[in-house]
Amino acid sequence: MTCIEEHRGDCSGATDDRPSLSGTGTPIARCDYHWAARLRTQEQHDRRYPTRAPDDFDPGYAGERWDED
Repeated sequence: MTCIEEHRGDCSGATDDRPSLSGTGTPIARCDYHWAARLRTQEQHDRRYPTRAPDDFDPGYAGERWDED
C-alpha cells in the first residue's frame, strides 16, 4: 500500500487505509505522518467553518444566513 502523499518524499510510519474526513466514505491510504497532518488540517477547517453559527453571528448584519434553511 502506498501513501497518497508519497510524491512529497516525507512519508513516515505505517501506511494504512484511513477514513475520508470529507464524508465521501472512501478510505484513503496515508502513512502515519500524513494522517496526523490531515487530522490537523481538518481541525483547523472545523474551527474556521463550524457547523453551528457562532454566538455573535448576526444574520441581519450583511443579510447572510449560516445555513441553507
